[in-house]
Amino acid sequence: MNKVVCHEFRCKWHGETDEMLSAKNPFRDGDMIYACPKCKEINSVVTACDGPDCWEEATAGTPTDNGYRQTCFKHTSLEKQE
Repeated sequence: MNKVVCHEFRCKWHGETDEMLSAKNPFRDGDMIYACPKCKEINSVVTACDGPDCWEEATAGTPTDNGYRQTCFKHTSLEKQE
């Protein structure tokens, strides 16, 4: 599971990917669509930083010995620590 955050202006819900709403895409067979469980907006949820207690959007990432890290700009230095 990954941390995610809704970027809808007034929502700002955050949680884990398994908490998101999902449904079959009515426009493309075999695809799924995902939505924020709070505001119900589609395509408003992005991956969040995996830094401790951080819910900013993950904008950087790198492979480490412990797996792939996805972090915000503020926590980019955490990538080098693991």
